[in-house]
Amino acid sequence: MPRSKNWWPEIGFAAGFALITVAAALGWTAPADEAVRDFARAHQHTALWWAARVLNYLGQGAIVTWVAAGGLTLWTWWRHRTWKAFVPWAAAFALTYLTLGPIKLLTMRASPNYDQPHAAEFFNEIAKADGYAMGFPSGHVVNAIVWWGVVTLLWRPVPWLRIVPPVTVVATTVYLGHHWLTDNLAALALGLLLDRLVHRIANADRLALPATHRPVTRAGRD
Repeated sequence: MPRSKNWWPEIGFAAGFALITVAAALGWTAPADEAVRDFARAHQHTALWWAARVLNYLGQGAIVTWVAAGGLTLWTWWRHRTWKAFVPWAAAFALTYLTLGPIKLLTMRASPNYDQPHAAEFFNEIAKADGYAMGFPSGHVVNAIVWWGVVTLLWRPVPWLRIVPPVTVVATTVYLGHHWLTDNLAALALGLLLDRLVHRIANADRLALPATHRPVTRAGRD
C-alpha cells in the first residue's frame, strides 16, 4: 500500500468491525451463525476435515508470526544490516497484541464446538469458566491478514499471499467449528484495519527501509 492521506478505508473497516460486534452482541446474528454451524457439521467428512485442519495452520500464530514473518524479518536484517527491517514485525505484533486479546476477554464468546445452550451469545460466564470464551474475533483470520501482509512487505509482492491465506482460514475455521461466521467477518474487518496501519507505519519516512534495501521485484530485475 503506497503512502496515502486517505483514511477512509481505515474508518470503514473500524465501522464495519463495530457494527458486526454490536449486531452479534445483541443476538441479531445468532440465527445465521447457528445455521452456518449446522450446515458445516452436516457436511463434515474425514478427508475434508483433515485437509481443513492442515490448511487452518495458515493462520496459526506460531507459524505465521514467528516462522514466516519472523524468519523473513531476520533474513532481511541479516542481508541489509538495518534495524528498520524489524519495523513491520514489531508494528504487527504490537497492534495484534493490543487488540485481539483484550477484545476476546471482553466479549467472552464460545466457539460453535461448545455444545451448551446459548453458545453464540456474548458475555458467556459459563463458557468462560469452562475455558471456551475466547472466540470473538477469530485470531487465526486476523493473523492470516496481518502477518502475510508483513511477509509481502519484506518479500517481493506476491498478490496471492495477501488473498489466499485469509480466504482459506475463514473457510476452514467455519468448517471446523472453531469460530462462528460473524467471528470471521469481524476478524476480516479488524485484520484489514490493522494491516493498513502496519503498512502506514512501515512506510513512514523515518521507518521505511531505504530504497536500496527494499527487496527487488521481478519487474525491477527485468
